[in-house]
Amino acid sequence: MKILLAAGAVVSSAGMAAAGCGGIGGGVCVNVPEISALDGVAAIAVVLTAVALVWERKRRV
Repeated sequence: MKILLAAGAVVSSAGMAAAGCGGIGGGVCVNVPEISALDGVAAIAVVLTAVALVWERKRRV
């Protein structure tokens, strides 16, 4: 449940940030580098590996 709430907050904040960019009274738009699909998958793999290692260590104790 916490993950869904966090995901909803991220999506809504991203939508507000995009809506406020360049409009009347809006903020300044900043260009950010894009992440490639390969880099994204690699980052997810690193996180999943760390979670698996922690889970395995807890299981063996």
